[in-house]
Amino acid sequence: MPTIKVLKDPGFLYDLNYLFYAKFNTQLCIDSLADDSKKESYAKYLKEILHHFGDISDDLYVFYHAIRNGRCFVTTFYMNPYKDRFTTEFNFKYFKNLISDTDSMLQNLIRFYLYDLSEEDLEECFSSTEKLFLHIKASKYSGEEKSKLYEFFINPTPYFQALQCELIEKELLLSRYYKENYETILEAHNKTTFDILCEAVKNVGNLNFCADEQNMYASFCLLNKYQIRLFLAENGVIYILGCDYISIISAVIDSKKSNALEDLCGALSETSRIQILRLLLERTEVTCKDLEKAFNFSGSTAYHHITILTKIGAVKIRNEGKTIYYRLNRKYFDSMITQLKAFSND
Repeated sequence: MPTIKVLKDPGFLYDLNYLFYAKFNTQLCIDSLADDSKKESYAKYLKEILHHFGDISDDLYVFYHAIRNGRCFVTTFYMNPYKDRFTTEFNFKYFKNLISDTDSMLQNLIRFYLYDLSEEDLEECFSSTEKLFLHIKASKYSGEEKSKLYEFFINPTPYFQALQCELIEKELLLSRYYKENYETILEAHNKTTFDILCEAVKNVGNLNFCADEQNMYASFCLLNKYQIRLFLAENGVIYILGCDYISIISAVIDSKKSNALEDLCGALSETSRIQILRLLLERTEVTCKDLEKAFNFSGSTAYHHITILTKIGAVKIRNEGKTIYYRLNRKYFDSMITQLKAFSND
């Protein structure tokens, strides 16, 4: 069995951003918990955590407000895409340098909130506030969301400054919290085995390819204690795990089984993912680079779409050295046919 190596910084940074995410999406955090029996206590826990770390400015709304699929801007653009650096240089200093490029952040915010626009329309939004506001007005966002976006894009500088200041302040508080509670991380690590990790991501696929490569990493979160996240990076398989993730593994697996049809419908509601499945029919296997070329995706967009298809079980993975290949999971679609027959006359 492979050795599970512990990484400190990724889990810490996901916790740091989770603190802000929980502030603006508290109910979503509670509702997304797989184990219904823990939701009431988790709501109380989140309230205590937010109180412990102090006030968070409403100016950070656009950075951490969740849109479709529960995604927020910072994690989508400045955490997940850097998975290949998690085992090396990705720490708070690196992360802070990324978000100090405000010109790039401004364009990425437009891409994030107006994700369904063409490249041509996005370019117009980058250069014209008038065009940007017209697209925000025509979007399906709520009145509150539109109002927050208008306020931000009129003068974004104070919001960027607030983000930098609040991250620095909360990083200091969280560092102290980690020192005081580090035994909790050690306990979680001591309980973690290869078999448990395979069970935690049973819906994703078989992880036996890891057994001979000694390239498994785990990074633990103290705040987001029920987190179970898997990254297939160039230099190995990386888990971001809440310190109490083991207590909800069964609930997560049961939830995935019971919501299989809903998951499929949700995944296929995005045309790009249907196109990816059709491409897999033609080519058998693809990499993220293939998706970028075939559909003119950015790297983060390609990874986002294929990860959703992988998580529901529609796509399987295969590692060859540092390259990850994706292919259709035919057995998954066989099981879907069985479920769909319940709605037919046959």
